[in-house]
Amino acid sequence: MTAERCLIFQRDRTMLISAASPAFPAARDHLRQFAELVQSAGTYHTYRVTDLSLWGAAASGLTAGSIAAMFDRYGEHAPPRSLVAFVQEFIRRYGLLRLEGAPDALRLTSTDRALLTRIATAHEFTWDDRRLIIPDGRRGWLKSTLAAEGYPVIDVAALASTEALPFDLRSDFHLRAYQTEAVERFVERGESGGVVLLPCGAGKTVVGIAAAARLQARTLIVTPSRTIAEQWHRHLLDLTTLSRTEVGFYNPRRSPPPVTIVTYQALTSRANGRAANLANLVDFPWGLVIYDEVHGLPADVFRSSAALQSRRRLGLTATLVREDGRERDVFSLVGPAVYSVPWRRLEHHGWIAPVDCVEVRVRLAREQPVTPERLLAAKLRALRVLAARHRDKPLLVIAHRLIEVAAAARAVGAPVITGQTPLSERRALYDAFRNGECRCLVLSRVANAGVDLPDAAVLVQVSGAFGSRQEEAQRVGRLLRPKRGSRATFYSLVAAGTRETEFAARRQRFLIDQGYRYQVVDAEALDVR
Repeated sequence: MTAERCLIFQRDRTMLISAASPAFPAARDHLRQFAELVQSAGTYHTYRVTDLSLWGAAASGLTAGSIAAMFDRYGEHAPPRSLVAFVQEFIRRYGLLRLEGAPDALRLTSTDRALLTRIATAHEFTWDDRRLIIPDGRRGWLKSTLAAEGYPVIDVAALASTEALPFDLRSDFHLRAYQTEAVERFVERGESGGVVLLPCGAGKTVVGIAAAARLQARTLIVTPSRTIAEQWHRHLLDLTTLSRTEVGFYNPRRSPPPVTIVTYQALTSRANGRAANLANLVDFPWGLVIYDEVHGLPADVFRSSAALQSRRRLGLTATLVREDGRERDVFSLVGPAVYSVPWRRLEHHGWIAPVDCVEVRVRLAREQPVTPERLLAAKLRALRVLAARHRDKPLLVIAHRLIEVAAAARAVGAPVITGQTPLSERRALYDAFRNGECRCLVLSRVANAGVDLPDAAVLVQVSGAFGSRQEEAQRVGRLLRPKRGSRATFYSLVAAGTRETEFAARRQRFLIDQGYRYQVVDAEALDVR
C-alpha cells in the first residue's frame, strides 16, 4: 500500500481521509471538488458525496471517470459498487434535461424520452413534437421542482432582449489574474446563470462589476444591506466609466437607473403598497442580475429570482453552505458554481491575509452552576485579556445577541454597531475605524457580511448563530484583507461542556475544508482568568 492511499470508503457514501497522510492536502483538494465536508474532528476528516455536490462537479467539467480515477489513486481499498453507481448516475443526470428556445417559446428536451413522458404526466405539460412546451412564467418553477426531484435542468434558452449599456472599467484599473478568470468563466458559459465563490477580501464586488462591464449590461444588484449597497455604489463610480446618473439606489418613486442597487429587504417588501413598484423593478429589461452574498438569499428573494429567469444571473459568495438546506435553490434558480479557488492558494500569493484560527474554551469552576450569565461573565474575562494582548492592533468583537453585544462593549470600552444604530452613525464609526481614530468596534450580526474594514487584524467572536458555517466564513472574512505581511487572528470563545462545543465543531468545517488549521485551547493556557 502506497503513502498516497489515505481514503477509506464507507457504505453510506461517506469517505474518511487521514489528515496524517502526506497525501492529505492533494487528496482533500480533489475531494472538495465533488464531495461535502461532514466532520473534521480527530485524525480523520469525513466527506459525503451528494447529488448536489456531483451536479456542481459536473458543471465544472468533472466526469465520473475522473472521480473514479481519484478513488483508485487514493483509496485504501476499492470503493463500494453502490458509491460508484451513485456517482455515475448523478453525473449522468447533469445535462440530461435542457431548456431551450426563446422566452416566449420554451421547450424542455432530453435524449431520455421516458423521462420526458414522466415529467409531462406528472406536471401536465403538452408536447411539441419530441419536446415539452414550458410556459415562460414557469421557467424558474420548473428548474426548482425538477432539481428537487433529482434532475437538474440545464438552462440554455435565449435570454430576454435588453438594451446595451456601453461602459468599461477605468483604464488605470487592472483585474487580478483570478478575477479575470472568474469573469471569463461566467461570461463564456452557455447557461444563463452561475455562482463565483471567492473569500471575503478577494474582490467579489470587482468580479461582479467587471462582468457587468464585459457584458455591457443594464444591471440590477441585490445586496444584503444598505451598507453593502453603498460600497457597491462607491466601487461602481470609482472603477468604471459610469456616470452618477447611470448608477443609483432603488427608489419606488422614480424609474430605475441603468445600474440599480437594491437590498434584499426592499426587493421582498410588500408594505405600503410597494408591490406594484417592485413588480416594475423585476420586469425592467435587465441584462444582468447580481446577487451579492447569494448564500444568504431569503426565501422571498428566491421567488423573485424565479421571475428573473430570462435574465443573466450572477451569484457572489464566499460559501454556498446554507444552514437551512436551500443550496439546491441557489443551484437551480441562480446557477451552479462556475469558479472557485481555495483560500489558502490566494493567501499563498498574498491576495488575502493569513489567519490563525483559535478556539478558546472557557470554563466555570466545578462548584458553580452553569447559567447563561456566568458563562457570559467567563467569556468577558477572556475577552478583556485578549483585547489587552492585542491592544496595538485594530480589533473587532462580534456577538450574536444584543445583550452580549452591550456587555462586550462595556468590557472593552468600545463603541457599538447594531441593526438599531442609525446609518449615519454606522458610517462615522466605520470611517473612524478605517482611518485609525477608533481601534476597537463591537458589532452585532449586522457586520457578518460584506462590511469593508480592511485594517481589522484581530476578531474575537463572543457567540455565533448556533453552528452556522456560513456565518463563521463571513466573520473570518472580516480579517482577510492583506495586512502588509502580518498575520491576522480569529478567536472564537466557546463555553466548554455546553452545546456551544457542538456548534463550534460544526462551524469549523468550512475553514478546515479551505485548508486552515483550527487550534483549540483552554482559556487557562492563554493566561485568561
